[in-house]
Amino acid sequence: MEMKNEEHIVDLDLPAVKRWEFLSDYKKEINELLQCYLNDFDDADFIFESIEDYKHDIISKEYLEEIEFIASISNFSPDQVLIANLYYDVLKFYFGCTAFAVYNNESVLHSRNLDWHTENNLLSQYSKVFDFQRNGKTVFKTIGWTGFIGALSGIKPDRFSLTLNAVLSNDSPDIAFPVSFLLREILDSSNSFDEAKQKLEQTIIASDCLILLSGINPDEMVVIERTPKRFATRETQNGFIAVTNDYKLLENNLTGESILQSTSCGRYERISEILMDKIPNNFEECFKILKDEKIMMGITVQQMVFNNKTGEIGLVRTGDN
Repeated sequence: MEMKNEEHIVDLDLPAVKRWEFLSDYKKEINELLQCYLNDFDDADFIFESIEDYKHDIISKEYLEEIEFIASISNFSPDQVLIANLYYDVLKFYFGCTAFAVYNNESVLHSRNLDWHTENNLLSQYSKVFDFQRNGKTVFKTIGWTGFIGALSGIKPDRFSLTLNAVLSNDSPDIAFPVSFLLREILDSSNSFDEAKQKLEQTIIASDCLILLSGINPDEMVVIERTPKRFATRETQNGFIAVTNDYKLLENNLTGESILQSTSCGRYERISEILMDKIPNNFEECFKILKDEKIMMGITVQQMVFNNKTGEIGLVRTGDN
């Protein structure tokens, strides 16, 4: 069942250094989460050695100021906070997901399981909804964590929603905008499904990914398969679209596979089987699919459903089950 979740307002009219001041009440959470992320970078000294050039060449002043504020209320330096925010682009092989979108004759329902390794259930219990506003009105919302300024899952009410899934290719990574920051930028600046789709297809990005983008009309459901510089877009069939952790259209010569990839086809086949049989009509039916024993993983930390027309969000933290 969907849950009522407190939403935290991020006021985009404020200077960047003041937008996240409410996080001062969550210092313990921030420190625990940052430490959790940074533990996975113990053998990646090259990241810390190159971060100075990267942040000045790639990251906007606005985002750097947000990062600096978060560092000021944590036990970590601005560089460490930034690196933690780049987790997906550096260590995406820890990160999975199953997502689908359907049209139920009234709106598009966009659903996803966020699968991410975690310790002590941190990523689940500290999940939060952030409401980014201008002039007192919602521009977009994301589901994330304290100290994380990008977007892995988000909705622009009455426009579109998007979610990120991990994938691996043989294409070289690029010194480019991190994916989670790009998703936030698109939620903020794009005013239509088509505009968001074009940016997601054309923008050079740092790493491989799969993005489920859905709008408010029956034909506005696509999976955009990306490497840093290539894309292929898979469109809806049979009234739904689904994505896990493998390419369906984009040519990929990767040899070997991760645990997430090894389970990807099974999850994709199961969710397609369910959706072919019956399109879910409401949040409860969507959550039932996400909880299916052949779809939900042991590392699932968030389950969510977006109603793209109304902007309503249902969020279940796996620790709440």
